[in-house]
Amino acid sequence: MARSGKKTITIEAPIMITSDKVAVWLDDSWPMDFFDWCNKEKFRITSCTHLQNKIKLSFETAKDCTMFGLKYASRK
Repeated sequence: MARSGKKTITIEAPIMITSDKVAVWLDDSWPMDFFDWCNKEKFRITSCTHLQNKIKLSFETAKDCTMFGLKYASRK
């Protein structure tokens, strides 16, 4: 869950980074479903960084990040 005051959050995702630094999604539908849900909930994501088995999301405000953390945790 996102702590108050932070604008970034890292979540687990079915993604793998190859040795030549290329991001490969292990589940083709996961990113589409995830970003559709984010648009439906009206989260203002400013950037997305691919990590090994995770993605790091940045938001416009710390409030957006905290709300995302709360809604994403209850989504599962």
